[in-house]
Amino acid sequence: MIDPYRVLGVEPAANDEVIRAAYLAAIRDSPPERDRQRFESVRTAYEAIRDHRRRVAHSLFDCSPPNVEDLLSAVSSDFEPRPPNERRLLRVLGAK
Repeated sequence: MIDPYRVLGVEPAANDEVIRAAYLAAIRDSPPERDRQRFESVRTAYEAIRDHRRRVAHSLFDCSPPNVEDLLSAVSSDFEPRPPNERRLLRVLGAK
């Protein structure tokens, strides 16, 4: 599930004008001749949330699973994998 708000760089509470301005700026930054994949990503994101009705539908009905790229982009740069502590490991295994 690609987060269209993240792709366009707007807040979920943004209005139509802010979303359209962010879309136009993103299209200017990555025209289809230069970066086709980014262009399609921006276009798809804008189509998903371009007006209030589509934003509501997206928030209610978008239940597609995230792909690896979505997960990696959602993880912050300061993420550091580490082994789980004993308490969490026991909880996951079902021990009391």
